[in-house]
Amino acid sequence: MSAPASVPAVPEPEQSPVPPTTPPTPAGLLRLFLGVALSGVGGGLPAHTRRALAARAWLTDAAFAEAFTLAQLTPGPNAVNLAAMIGAQLCGPRGAALSVLGLLAPGLVAMLTVTVVTLGLPGGLPPAVQSALRGAACAALGVMLTATVPVLKVALGVRGGLTLTLATFAALALLRLELLPVLAVVVAAGLTVNRPRSGE
Repeated sequence: MSAPASVPAVPEPEQSPVPPTTPPTPAGLLRLFLGVALSGVGGGLPAHTRRALAARAWLTDAAFAEAFTLAQLTPGPNAVNLAAMIGAQLCGPRGAALSVLGLLAPGLVAMLTVTVVTLGLPGGLPPAVQSALRGAACAALGVMLTATVPVLKVALGVRGGLTLTLATFAALALLRLELLPVLAVVVAAGLTVNRPRSGE
């Protein structure tokens, strides 16, 4: 009898390498928020923050949505609040301090420079620069909207999330009611709708 023909070995499929992620450190947060501040456009800082954190796998979308929501509800600049909360969550007080420093330093230097330059210009900024800034404002609005994506995902995943979102938008944008009373009512309604039920 002839020996059976050998079956050629099937090559195993190559596994795509998973990019390594280093754990967050205060210095890493400083570099991250320096990059966010240098690449951020106006109100787009939260969106750039989310992308930078996702690229490093330091924070999930759900955790970012929680920090973003708290930053919106806390008095003070939203982007600074967000940086402080994320820094504190990942690396404690030192992480919070360096995150805020990284976020504020580039803008502070840029604004001081622009102020010194514009003070020497008769009549303020040239018309071409003013037109460019109006275009940048439109871009900033588009970038800012991308930061709401994880928040909307979380809102749609909870009881009454869509209803509360639309009600808040209608109260603030259409009826132009005061912010604090609207937030108090919406937060109370959210707590009531999502209170633990028996058997859960």
